[in-house]
Amino acid sequence: MLPIPKRYRRFISYLTIIGSIFIVLHYLNTKSKPNRIIIQNESLTTEARILLNEENLPNVDPNDHLVVNIGKLRCLHIGTIFETCKVIHMFRDESTTTSNFERIVIKKDIRGSVGFHWVGTSEYLFYDVMTITSLLLTENRPSMTAISLIYEHDKNPIRGQLSGKFDGNIYIKLLPVDISSLKQPGTFITDLTLLFGSDCVDPRPGWVLNKNWTYSEYRFPSYLSTRLYNNANPRQARPTLKEDSSGKFKIVQLADLHMGVGINKCEDEFPKHEHCEADPKTIEFVKKVLELEDPQLVVFTGDQIMGDRSIQDSETTLLKAIAPVVKRKIPWAMVWGNHDDEGSLTRWELSELATNLPYSLFQIGTKDTKNNLFGVGNYYIQAQANDSDDLIATFYFLDSHKYSKTKISPGYDWIKESQWDYFEDLYNNKLKLSIQSSHKLHVSMAFFHIPLPEYLNLDSKRRPNEQNQIVGTFKEGVTAPRYNSGGLNVLQKLGVSVTSCGHDHCNDYCLQDDSTPSFIWLCYGGGGGEGGYAGYGGTERRLRIYEIDSNKGTISTWKRLNSSPKEIFDYQIILNNDVPDTV
Repeated sequence: MLPIPKRYRRFISYLTIIGSIFIVLHYLNTKSKPNRIIIQNESLTTEARILLNEENLPNVDPNDHLVVNIGKLRCLHIGTIFETCKVIHMFRDESTTTSNFERIVIKKDIRGSVGFHWVGTSEYLFYDVMTITSLLLTENRPSMTAISLIYEHDKNPIRGQLSGKFDGNIYIKLLPVDISSLKQPGTFITDLTLLFGSDCVDPRPGWVLNKNWTYSEYRFPSYLSTRLYNNANPRQARPTLKEDSSGKFKIVQLADLHMGVGINKCEDEFPKHEHCEADPKTIEFVKKVLELEDPQLVVFTGDQIMGDRSIQDSETTLLKAIAPVVKRKIPWAMVWGNHDDEGSLTRWELSELATNLPYSLFQIGTKDTKNNLFGVGNYYIQAQANDSDDLIATFYFLDSHKYSKTKISPGYDWIKESQWDYFEDLYNNKLKLSIQSSHKLHVSMAFFHIPLPEYLNLDSKRRPNEQNQIVGTFKEGVTAPRYNSGGLNVLQKLGVSVTSCGHDHCNDYCLQDDSTPSFIWLCYGGGGGEGGYAGYGGTERRLRIYEIDSNKGTISTWKRLNSSPKEIFDYQIILNNDVPDTV
C-alpha cells in the first residue's frame, strides 16, 4: 500500500478535526431543540373564546400568542449554506413551561458574520410563545411584559419589580395572564425583533423600539423592538384610495432610494458637500416632499433597498424606507428592483413583509411565483371618487425581475409574456366593465422598475425624420432588456396612458412613444437616493409627482430637487380630457 503524501495527511487531519467539531455541535443543537409546534385543543379554544366574550373582550383572539421566554443561540456557520447552533442563554428553563409552546428564532445574525465571512460564529435571539388559550387556562402561567437594560450600579426603583435577568444587563418582568391583565392594553409582549444601525426606526403601530440602550455592538449596534399586545385595536384594514375634495389625486413616486443598514456613504453627491450621510439625507428629502405635496398615494418603484448594504437585515432597511410615509399615514404601493433582494431576505420574504406593513397596498398576486418565471408583486389597485364609489384610476404594478438568465438575450430581464397575459385576462374578465361603467373620467397608469425597450424610442415611428416628444433629462444609456415581450401593446389594451419606472438614476424624462395608437407616455422617476450612483456630469437627486384631476380628465406631472424641494420643474400635462397630450 502506497503511503499517503504528507500534505494530504495534514488535510485529512484538519478535515477530521472540523468534522468532529460539527458532530459535537450538531449533537448539542439537537439536544437543545424544544417542541416547536403548538398543539391547540379546539375545545379549549372554544372555552377560552366563551370566557373572553363573557368578560367583554371580543377583540382578543384566543389563538394569538404571547411571549413567555427569551434566549440566545450561538452557531458555527459555513457561508450561508450550513449552520449548527446551541442555546447559550435562556431567561427561563424550559422545564418551567409546558411543552405546548413554539420557539421563534429571529434569523438576524447579531454578530454580522453570516453573509460576510465564509466561516465564523453567528448569534441569534429566540423567543418562546404560547397561545392565549394555553395561558388563560393554565393557572398563573407568566408572560413577559417588559425588557429593559439596567446596569449593575443603577439603583433605579424598578429593580424591585423585576422578575429576573437575561444575558448580562437585560432585566425581564413577568405577570400572570388573566382576564384583568388582558383588559390592560400594552401589558404583554406578543412579538419581538432586532433592528440594526444607529438610525434604525420602527414605524409600525404597537411596536416599541427602545434606543435608550444597545443590545449589542458588533458590525452595527442592535436594538430590541417589541410588539405589545393590544386588545382594543382590531386588525388594520386595507387602505382605501379616494381623491380629495377638489377631485384631485396625487402620487409621489420614490425611485431608487438605495438605502441600507446604517447611515451609509453618499455616492456621487451633487452638489458635493464636505459631509454627507446618504440615508439621513435621503429620508429628509422624502419628508420635505411629502410635507409639500400631501399625496393620496406613494409608489416605491424598486431598489428602495440596496441589497449588499442590507446583508445583516433587510427588514431594518425596508422599515427605514417606509417610515416617513407611514408616519403621515399615507397609503403606499411598491415594486421590487434588481437590488432589493440581494440582502438578508428573498424577494418572496420581502413581499410577505411588505404585505403586512402599515398602510401597505402591496399584494402577492394570485399567480406570483418565488422564481423569475412570473415574479412577485404583480397586482393592481384602484382609486375612487371622493363622493361616490365611481372609479377614477387603476394602477398596475409589475415585477420586472433582475437579470436575464439566457445567453440569447443577456443583460437585464424582462416582464414575461405570462405576466402581460395575466393582466390582459384580468382586465377583460374583471376590471373592464367596472371601469367603463364609471361616471367619472377614468385613467390608468403602470409602474415597474426596469424600463421597457420602448423607452429608447426617441425617433418617431409615424413621422419620418422627426423625434417623439420628450420632457426632462436623458443623460445615461437606457438599460432596458434586449428582448421585447410586447408589453406596450398590452398596456394599450388596458387603457394605460402613462408608465413610470426607475432603474436609470440619471434619466428623468417623459417620452411620448408613438409606436402604438395610444401614444403612451413613458416616464422615469429620477433617482431619489443618495446611496445610489449618479454622476454623468453631476446629477442631483429628484422625485417625480403625478396629479390626476378626475373632473378635467387630466394627468399632470412635475419634479422636485433635493436642494430646492419647494420649487417644481419640468411641469407638463401628459393627459388632457382622457386624451394623451400630443405634439
